[in-house]
Amino acid sequence: MEVLSSEKYLIARAKETTDPYTAKAWIIAAKTLFPNDFGVQFEAYEIEKNANNFEEAAKCLSYIIMTFQNAHQTPASLLNEISLMTSALRVPEGTTTPEQEFYVKMFQYISYEVQHKILLLTAAHSNNNLDHCRLILLLLKRFPQAISTHAPRLLETLVQNITIPSFKDMLVQEAIPLVYNRPPELPSKLVHQIMAVCFEYYLNQMLTETEDKARTIMDCWRKIFEILEFCGTILKWEPFVPYKKGWSKDIYWQKIIQIVQSAPPRPSENKQILFCATIVFVLSLQEYINFSRLKGKDSEVEVILVEGLKDLKIDVKRRQMESVLEIPQVVVNGPVNPDAPNCLVTSYNCWQLLHSNEILKADFTQLIIRIPALSLWIQKFLIDLSVYVGQHEETHSLLQSQNARNMSQLEKNVRLFGLALVQGSINVHLFELINNIIQNLPTTNGHYLQNVALYPAPRVLMLMPLTKRAILHYIVQTLITLLKAKLSDPDCSNAVIGNLLVLCQLNWPHESTIVEIIFEIIKSRRQFSYPIWTNYVVNVEIVEEFMYLWQNCPDIKLELALPSSSSSLAAAGSRRIGTRGVDKGVKEDFKQAIKQQITRSNEDLDELVVQFLQQQHLTLLQNIFEK
Repeated sequence: MEVLSSEKYLIARAKETTDPYTAKAWIIAAKTLFPNDFGVQFEAYEIEKNANNFEEAAKCLSYIIMTFQNAHQTPASLLNEISLMTSALRVPEGTTTPEQEFYVKMFQYISYEVQHKILLLTAAHSNNNLDHCRLILLLLKRFPQAISTHAPRLLETLVQNITIPSFKDMLVQEAIPLVYNRPPELPSKLVHQIMAVCFEYYLNQMLTETEDKARTIMDCWRKIFEILEFCGTILKWEPFVPYKKGWSKDIYWQKIIQIVQSAPPRPSENKQILFCATIVFVLSLQEYINFSRLKGKDSEVEVILVEGLKDLKIDVKRRQMESVLEIPQVVVNGPVNPDAPNCLVTSYNCWQLLHSNEILKADFTQLIIRIPALSLWIQKFLIDLSVYVGQHEETHSLLQSQNARNMSQLEKNVRLFGLALVQGSINVHLFELINNIIQNLPTTNGHYLQNVALYPAPRVLMLMPLTKRAILHYIVQTLITLLKAKLSDPDCSNAVIGNLLVLCQLNWPHESTIVEIIFEIIKSRRQFSYPIWTNYVVNVEIVEEFMYLWQNCPDIKLELALPSSSSSLAAAGSRRIGTRGVDKGVKEDFKQAIKQQITRSNEDLDELVVQFLQQQHLTLLQNIFEK
């Protein structure tokens, strides 16, 4: 039979009785005789715990922790009890079991000093980094005054394990908000890592589809700017401007310029410039990309950056030199957001700054490469960037590269068309592009371009929606620009004049001035011949002008093809008529033809012009190159 020590004997007597008062008497005696015996003290705690006595159990456990925590080896039973308690504290309110509820209530009766020691003791004996971090978080939530002591190590541990999603979530969602208003002293390198991780985290959140995407994006940008402020406070950076949804991006860019100008002699090593410029770059780029996609009920329309129309006879070498040296003006065509050019320009300014030296360029690349979803934005931006700075060879190379594989063939052809214009490549290939574009026009009608005319500014770019009317207008306006230059030539052919009349009908009366010039030329020449007139000229004002000439200028010879029947277009069997003919029947036919054209004035001009471009593209090509 085993001989029990006095302490164990007293504990055994307490355990074997069924009367709680008798058991408690035995333990009181044991505690009095052996105050420093762990077994005695722990049994006293167990009795109070089993009696569901929160306050007394808290006293017993507090005594044990204060007495035995510095022992050579903390007893396993104490560590287990503390582990159960801290686990219960992490359980969401309202979901605890009765046992966990006991630990939560008992913890409330434990002094702050002992609570602090309990959490530290648990964290110190945790073999799992994630559990350790959770315990330190719990400690800091209950003891904010301990942030300066324990937060640095917590943040460092979380950053070191950032490749594990749970650590990243804990850093961004719990640790940073907890210490945000009490920023601890941290090494610069750790602060830079925290900034990079949070930037990546919130950008990925923005790129994830949610029910309220706009709200998610706004909240994420607000948090990114708050993290920038948090890190700047620790590193004693000059305060940056806060995030405001409606602010012009130029406000952020002007602040960056101020920071650059006040930076130390080696601004390339200034991480504030890196982070501020990168954040403003992505903010501006995201809004620019959003403005470049017009969302309808059932479809989405891309918006692209193309060259505005200039004098297409200008010397090509001089044009290319000017396009590199000039800062272009960017105009929008509704319904493109008018702030889109500002977003593009700010993105460009930040990009230039971040590529101004090798150090910034390398650091910026490391930040961006962490977010693969940004690659599609960057690809579009690089193409528009090359257009913006006038690097035409680079634009052509990007359009032909694998990076443009996600671009529709229509968008690529329209971009190549605009590129050919600015390079002065008025050739057969240009008309092949026109033909390909016309055959693949989108079904979304959209609106005619508002800003397509020639500009006084040296260089103008347009943000153009890829809608049927916008593309058609861009092509037609190009042809008008090419053909109207020939009107000053005394030998300008009737075909050029007639084709110009047809093209000027689109978006009437935008080009009414050219039509006035054409009629002055007809009057001065005293004749005009255009065999396909009845096929394509249906604008009331233009037709009425021909009616006026027929009635009031009998000495002007008009040779037009008249349809063989009132319901058909000009065909092989149609006949020509001159207003100076003596055949009254022929003149009556001419009169009827004029009336018929007026009745066609409500025809779909878009379809009429598309038909004209398809059927007369060879004639137009000849017009362009005729001497």
